[in-house]
Amino acid sequence: MRRSRHRHRLQISQPPNVKFPNLSFVIGHSPLPSVVFALIPPGLTLFIRIWFILEMRHQPFSVISPQVVDVWAYHRWALEIIRGNFWGSDVFFLRPIYPYLLALFYTLFGQSVLPVQVFQALLATVSCFLLFQITSRLFNRTVAFIAGIGFALCGVLIFYTGTLLYVELTIFFSLVTLYLLLIAETHWWRSALAGIAFGLLGICRPEMLVLLPFLILYQIKRSRKKGLQTIAFALTTIAVISTIPVRNYLIARDPVLFTAHSGINFYFGNNPAADGTWQPAKELDPGIGFSHERLKRVAKIVNGRDLPWSKASGYWIKQSLNFILSQPAQYLKLLLRKLLLFFANYEIPNNYYFETVRPFSLALKLAFVNFGIACALAILGIILSWPKRRELLPVYTFIGGYLISALLFYVLSRLRAPVLPFFFIFAAYALTRVYQFLCQRQFRRLALAVAFIALIYLGTNLIGVNRATYAAQAWTQSGNIYLEQKKAVPAINALQRALRFDPNNIVARYSLIETYAGMRRISEAEQELNQLLATTPELPATRALLHLATARIAIARRDFNTAIRHYQAALASDPQNPQTYYLLGLVYISLNDLASAEKNLLLSLSLDPNHEAAAAALAEVRRHR
Repeated sequence: MRRSRHRHRLQISQPPNVKFPNLSFVIGHSPLPSVVFALIPPGLTLFIRIWFILEMRHQPFSVISPQVVDVWAYHRWALEIIRGNFWGSDVFFLRPIYPYLLALFYTLFGQSVLPVQVFQALLATVSCFLLFQITSRLFNRTVAFIAGIGFALCGVLIFYTGTLLYVELTIFFSLVTLYLLLIAETHWWRSALAGIAFGLLGICRPEMLVLLPFLILYQIKRSRKKGLQTIAFALTTIAVISTIPVRNYLIARDPVLFTAHSGINFYFGNNPAADGTWQPAKELDPGIGFSHERLKRVAKIVNGRDLPWSKASGYWIKQSLNFILSQPAQYLKLLLRKLLLFFANYEIPNNYYFETVRPFSLALKLAFVNFGIACALAILGIILSWPKRRELLPVYTFIGGYLISALLFYVLSRLRAPVLPFFFIFAAYALTRVYQFLCQRQFRRLALAVAFIALIYLGTNLIGVNRATYAAQAWTQSGNIYLEQKKAVPAINALQRALRFDPNNIVARYSLIETYAGMRRISEAEQELNQLLATTPELPATRALLHLATARIAIARRDFNTAIRHYQAALASDPQNPQTYYLLGLVYISLNDLASAEKNLLLSLSLDPNHEAAAAALAEVRRHR
């Protein structure tokens, strides 16, 4: 009887007349050799990234410019290292790994962007291979293959491979850490290497150190030699991380734990005017022409006192905590906003702008995988893989770490991008399960899964972001880089496009005036000046911009005395702007007043010692005096 009942059940669940599709692809079998199967996603990763990099060689994207603020700071720091100032003379203001990496490549290949981009493409290829290996261990080779293809064809990750930022390093160190922890087993030295990788990740992203206790607990639960492996991981992590505070104290005698920028960043993300993204705070606004040099001067002076960085950074952290504790309802609303932005299918830009790059790159246009797709599939994959949650704990940990990082500070595309490889692990698993539902004719489950994916994807697209403002910023940056390269026509096109998105963008309007004036198209420059007058709010920094625009038109008319008056008025509104002193110095050169020119160029260099144009002009003045 039992036997016949069992046969009857089999007949109900699988009628003899029904032929199911071959599920060998889903369960991990493939006719391809194992090595070839594992190398296809990394090979595609390398191909499409090199293609993208070559497409961008002559675009503003691949130019080191003051318009790309963090990159410019890393670039100048790298030049200081090459010139012999290896250890520096103050605490680290920004995180140090990338400038030293740039210095190495500049030493080997000269000041070229391409070798750095190619290196990062190779690093992305290794990261894809690591993702394949990690996913194979957690699921199977088919899931790993799909995860690797998702990584290869993710437009955002391709984009950041070409940028001179920490994104590629952060992804690499995250995946190396996870892979080594998964294969540690009885090998303590693998745990030690994982600690080194995690320590380097901590230098790139200090906030990720909140994961250290969770990863130690994972080691304790999983490892056979619990004590030895846990100690090896913890000690090597601490040893790598401790190099930063030790160096800060030895060089500057200032106990800054990571970087001087940390407290400022925390305040940018947590203050009464914060909106969940990076926005200049009123108390830390250095005025027109944002740079890290100007931000340093503003951030260090508190209540009229020039504080050591440890105290200045502590002051801004304290201000943030005061906001959090005194206005808990507003802070919770801000946290919710950050949470929503983290899952939004819009890449909130900073430094680099996806919008000005994609129109010029076929590689990016073909890379169809975006954050919304990855997010929707990953959430379904997390739900479907819940029975394996103990094995997947370290993946949850890294996803949680990047989410916590955003909630602590703010949401930017480049800061959340490293979570995508971990999303792809679950997204790939979700796709294989959806395929199983189809093959096994579980149409109810299939419909639920597809509806769930569509609902989450739609939700990621409905989260509100002021896209027009970011688009205007993007095209303004592109226009200004063209202007630096003396490419007037593309500069005008980009700036006009910026103003179509946001007619009140005063920086774009000023840059357009500067471009027209440089071409001696004075009537068009004056028309733009009238538009600027109509839209400029009554703030000191923007009043300064009006004076700068008027001075530029006066120079085009060869009316140097009027230009001098307006530059001096601009300095009265914004006295800490090195660029204005430099421009005033150039006017005095035109009047052959070399003494006044030298004075203003020296003032420019006192505010920005690395202002190369001011230094070159000063050398020329002194040569002729």
